[in-house]
Amino acid sequence: MARDPDAQGNQYGGQYGGSQYGGGQYAPGTAPYSQPAGPYGQPSYYGAPAEPKTLSIASMVCGIASVIMGWLLLPQIAAIVTGHMALKREPSGKGMSITGLVLGYLCLLGYGAFWLLLIIGLAYAGTSGSYTY
Repeated sequence: MARDPDAQGNQYGGQYGGSQYGGGQYAPGTAPYSQPAGPYGQPSYYGAPAEPKTLSIASMVCGIASVIMGWLLLPQIAAIVTGHMALKREPSGKGMSITGLVLGYLCLLGYGAFWLLLIIGLAYAGTSGSYTY
């Protein structure tokens, strides 16, 4: 005669697909030596990060751009804003967002001091002209 199904109508054993011979004690994805489930039920291989790091990458790129073309003062502001947003939203990209923040603040300080001294110097030079009698 055929095998006797269990109480749920599954002839192979319980809810998790075990057999009638004592198997099925682990839920899918939790058996020994199995890969941990990543986002959307996909396995995450080799400890790969589960979330995107778009803001962190943008902060780091803007920080590097502020070193190269910082006299515009726009890349520093973008690096600082995206860096702070990335620290709150993307904990896996913390290193890149901190890199963008440090480069953004240092270049803002350096180029800001340059522009400030240039403006003060030009203002002083404009007011202290040579007087002839």
